[in-house]
Amino acid sequence: MKITGLWKVKKVGIFDPELGMQMKTVEEVYAMEDSEEVTQAKEMLETYLKVLENGTMRISMFVSEDIIAQAKAEGEEIPLNEDGSVSLQEMKWKEENGEIFYNLGDEVEIEGEKLDPWIKAEFDEDGLLVLTMMAFEKVEE
Repeated sequence: MKITGLWKVKKVGIFDPELGMQMKTVEEVYAMEDSEEVTQAKEMLETYLKVLENGTMRISMFVSEDIIAQAKAEGEEIPLNEDGSVSLQEMKWKEENGEIFYNLGDEVEIEGEKLDPWIKAEFDEDGLLVLTMMAFEKVEE
């Protein structure tokens, strides 16, 4: 599978006190009773992933001009992507032996030994690309 292109969120992780972390579809999230966690999950559903040929993955979302104006008024700099969205997280990716790996940029050490920062990308039973707490479906090359 060619990884580059545009991916949209199809599932997000929501914590259930009895069952632990559960991946919920867009439809399931919108059918849930509102809570702080559900509101956050709905915001996550508005993000998308762009995987670029240059080895970069970018999770972004569109925000209103009002939010951008308010942030600028408060002295924050909001760098916009070429499509007008705001980049939430940028990471590196690579393909090795037919498998996809991504790097969040975090250096992890256990007992003084640095761990490999590259994480193998997983695909769920529906063929969705699972990164952190979101599962993405490819929608465009």
